[in-house]
This record gives sequence, C-alpha cells and structure tokens, in this order.
Amino acid sequence: QGAGQKGARIQTLTALCAPWQSLCIAGNVKNAGKTTVLNALIAAHPKARLGVSSIGLDGEELDTVSRLPKPRVFLPAGSLLATAEDCLAQSEARARVAARTGIRTGLGEILVASVTRPGNCLLGGPSTVEGMAAVRDSLLRLGADKVFIDGAFARQSHAAAAQAMVYVVGAHASPFQSRVVESAGLALRRFALPGVPEAWQALPAQANPGWLDHQGRYTALAGASALGKPAALLDAVPAGACWLYLPGALDTALADALVARRNEQAFGLIVQSALSLVMSDAALGRLFRLGRGIRVLRPLTLAFVALNPYSPAGHRFDSAAFRQAMRGVTDLPLINVAEDMN
Repeated sequence: QGAGQKGARIQTLTALCAPWQSLCIAGNVKNAGKTTVLNALIAAHPKARLGVSSIGLDGEELDTVSRLPKPRVFLPAGSLLATAEDCLAQSEARARVAARTGIRTGLGEILVASVTRPGNCLLGGPSTVEGMAAVRDSLLRLGADKVFIDGAFARQSHAAAAQAMVYVVGAHASPFQSRVVESAGLALRRFALPGVPEAWQALPAQANPGWLDHQGRYTALAGASALGKPAALLDAVPAGACWLYLPGALDTALADALVARRNEQAFGLIVQSALSLVMSDAALGRLFRLGRGIRVLRPLTLAFVALNPYSPAGHRFDSAAFRQAMRGVTDLPLINVAEDMN
C-alpha cells in the first residue's frame, strides 16, 4: 500500500507539470528547497527525456555562500543538461557534449551535454533571461521532452524563460510561520497579476513612461523617469489619466509616492511583468491596499506551490499547520515533495 500511495503521489506531481513543456523553479528565500523540488520533478518523469539547467549554481555539496549542506542533482542516462564547462568537468555523471551555445560565463562556455552514465551533476547555467531562453530552445531542439530550470532567489526573472513557474515556500525565510505565509501570500498575489487587453500589446516598444486615457490612447511622458524621481513623474501625469505605464521597475520609492497621493491620483498601473515590482513586502502590502488595478504585459503562470517546512538553520513548522495556513493565501495545489512524494 505504501508503494501504491507513493506511486499515486508521483503521478500527481507528473500531472501538475503535464500542461507545460518548460518549468522554472523559484523560491521565497535562499535555501528554500528548490533543488529538492527539482530532484522530485526529475524523479516524477522517469520515461521522459529531460533537459535541465540552472540560472545559479546547483548540485554542489555545500552552498557557496551559506556553507550549508545542499542536495545533489542526480540525472539519469539520456538526460540533457546545459551547464558551464567547468561544472561539466566536475560532475560525477558522464556526459557527451551535444552542442556549444556560445554563451560565456565565469565558469566557461555553457555546453549542452547528453548524460551517458547517471550520476550527480553540477549545474551552472546562464545568468540572464535571454541566455536562459536560448538554452531552453537548445535543449528542446536536441530532443528534451520537458525542460526544468532551477533558479536563484535573487534572480526570479528567469521565470520569463519558461512557460510556468513552481514557487517554493521554505521555512528558512523566518522562524515565524505567520511571517513566511504572509510574505508568500504577497508574492503569489504579485505573480498572479492579470495581463492587459490585446490592444495594449504595443506598449513594450515604448521606452518612456506614459499614460492611457479611458479609450486606451497612449501619450508618452517625454523625459519622465520613475528612477529616483517618483514625485516628478507623478506630477507629470494629467488628471485624465486612467492608466500609468512604467517600462522599468516599480520600486519602493514610487510605491510610497503613490500611497502618499492616494487621495489625489487614482489611475491604474501597467508594468512589464510581476517581476517589475521590486520592493519590500511592507511596501508591496501598502501598494495592494490602495486597491487600484495593476496589469502586466507578460503574465506569469504558476503550476503549483511547493512547501518546505524545514529550515537548514534548525527550525521547522508543523507540516499540517503550515499547509493549512498556506491554503488561506492561495488556491493553487500545495505539494510538500519531501513528505508527499516519499
């Protein structure tokens, strides 16, 4: 019965990934448990030819910053991996180079290799969204059925290189469960920001901020910039504006300026993606409480939320209580791969 239950749980994980050919893994904090989730995704697809890469460095025995132990990344024979030349040389698995990408990193050129003998691999992929998109395309072109991209906490932008995201909420973010859940709820609300009407899809070509009236007509704010000058930007927005378009980041300073003028200006906001909201949880919470619309040009899709109630720092949450608390902030499927898959 135990084996049957495990098989059913693995089928659940496989089914959650089924709609998408490429998925990225992002976390709420460093050491959230992303690599554990990656290993679970690999194990859940034993018959697929997988392509795997990372926007950070994954598969090392100790974290290069915290020096905490990390799970290894084990790839079966036939898998494809995209990793830097030095990382490939340090991998325990044997692999044959199938393609050179021309993408250079501090650890050498990113190579795409086919695993000929299974084993632990060291993943060190490109550091940009454009580089990761090129790697994804190379993996698919060389025969990967599905591509998994492991991410770095500080660079969630890699989510734009995949069709869907798996968000890992780890206890390592705080010893207080309520803080972890509240922060995760804000992040998930940010990731779920809706897209814009099709008529507004030309906005990415605009280099400067601008405003849209009630008919959706766009007017550029020539010379205006949100960077370091939020008051000047908001001063330039006319009373007839229905939406303010921001081609760059929406940061804490601008969010606080919008809150300060909440009784004077009530236009909605359009940004490139959910990842354009770059601010503290406190500022994000204040921005959401304004109640004004926020639209994104490139919406994100979340496949499911992975829960990790264990912190390598030593504290842990009660698994059932953690899941119940997270159910209060999201309707997405919740999976604890360390327990649900074993």
